Amino acid sequence: MKWLKKLFKDNSPYLILLTLAESILSVVCTLAFVYSDTLSYADSQVFNALGIEKLLESIYSSTWWALILLLLTFIAILSIATIYLKKMDYLFIGILLWGEMLILAINLNNSLLDNLSIMALFIPIIIINIIAFKEQKKKLDIKPNKKNKASK
Repeated sequence: MKWLKKLFKDNSPYLILLTLAESILSVVCTLAFVYSDTLSYADSQVFNALGIEKLLESIYSSTWWALILLLLTFIAILSIATIYLKKMDYLFIGILLWGEMLILAINLNNSLLDNLSIMALFIPIIIINIIAFKEQKKKLDIKPNKKNKASK
């Protein structure tokens, strides 16, 4: 219980909740991908596929989802590193990776409404990350100043 109080005292509550949500999202998405991937490979054996296009479709879709899962996991790891190491660089990289996920999600072949709904999903996430970044920066700036005043 003592470490939990210290965790909330030293870090922004936005950052802690964001890290928790990103970690859960990463684990759930990975488990869902692994489950659906085993189902699709079990249902349609690669060797008995209808043709090479079916094989290529399964390879590229798996690669695409692997990239998204890698980005989600990397974002969660960077948020955990921000809490543990108290460096803002990792959180800034995480914000940039959310921007990269937004760019990857936008498809110009989709309708404008689809792209607007994608932006409506990602823009609040990026804004919450920016708020967490600013709050964590305030917490880290206040802490060294108190130590410097105490040493003088």
